[in-house]
Amino acid sequence: MNLRTCICPVLVLVALAGCRGLPPAPPPAPALSSAQVLARLAARRQTIQSFQGKGRITYLSPQENYSGSARLAGRLPTTLKVGVLDFLGRTVVSFAVNGAEVQVLSPREGKMFTGPATPQSLAAFIPPAVTLPQALHLLVGALPLSQGAPARFSFEPAQGLYRLAWGPEGAPQERLWVSAQGLNPVREEWYGGSPEPRFTAELSGFGAVAPELPEKIILKTSRPQIELRLAYQELRLNPALSAADLTLQAPPGVAVVPLRP
Repeated sequence: MNLRTCICPVLVLVALAGCRGLPPAPPPAPALSSAQVLARLAARRQTIQSFQGKGRITYLSPQENYSGSARLAGRLPTTLKVGVLDFLGRTVVSFAVNGAEVQVLSPREGKMFTGPATPQSLAAFIPPAVTLPQALHLLVGALPLSQGAPARFSFEPAQGLYRLAWGPEGAPQERLWVSAQGLNPVREEWYGGSPEPRFTAELSGFGAVAPELPEKIILKTSRPQIELRLAYQELRLNPALSAADLTLQAPPGVAVVPLRP
């Protein structure tokens, strides 16, 4: 008998002993119902009234690209302020809207534009295919955007995702994918009755910077072609925000110019 023939049976016995000592694998988590998933999402939405954070923002379109550090503050459903800074800490563009009026400050042009909050005037930060309330909800992962129960609901165990859909099969309004682990909304498709999505959004890193809130958001529209990326470094839920936190003041020497309709 050589050394190899002695060792092999010993290894087999050790392996078998090790297997007997392992605890049984936990049973798979039971699939939840549509009502249970929706109730969890609704409970999260109801806790979100305002937010304040900073991070990195990137805006990509055929007409304009910018990227930099961003400071954000918002109060749902229609109040938002965003400031984008370059790597030297200089303001590239600032944007504020209260639902009725929008302000856009461009220090490089020496102008602050003001006017009614329309899709065109909001396009400095919000793609025209996305409404202002939708944008605010996406910034904090407060989904779904539709009211009521979904028309269709399924569980994809291989991906660990729940799929919820609102609207008729041939003309959907919204599709939302929710992770089974944590019940976080991770992908959004908004159709609004169109055959193709008006916009899509991907959300990730829930809990990394704030409990139950996303760390990263990627928002895309095809008409017009825009991609907005946001990676939070800090994020606070329901801070006490003053009027100054949510509005812009024209610095000395900056002309206030009405926005064209």
